[in-house]
Amino acid sequence: MMDKNPQARTLAFKRCVGKLKKIKELGITPDMSEDQIEEMIERLATAKAAEKEVNLSEVVSGQRWYVTDLVHFSGLTHEEQLEAEYNNSFAETASEAEMIKAMAAIAA
Repeated sequence: MMDKNPQARTLAFKRCVGKLKKIKELGITPDMSEDQIEEMIERLATAKAAEKEVNLSEVVSGQRWYVTDLVHFSGLTHEEQLEAEYNNSFAETASEAEMIKAMAAIAA
């Protein structure tokens, strides 16, 4: 990550730390069964619906995305985690010149 945008790198690190803490808190592992994942989604969605005082159907898809993302993330190496979060953070922090350079590298 030598020639990478330092702001995106910092944001990526913060996001990785946040996800890793949540993964640890929830006991998520990359080898969770579909039943375990569904159970967790239901539990988190029920809690979220009660907290927001909304219908369960309004939050279940968001919790499904959240849990499946964390399960996938937990199966990556730390290098892969940081790279994935860097890629997600780049557009939020990069200058126009950095974006153009990144796009040119993809098109090459």
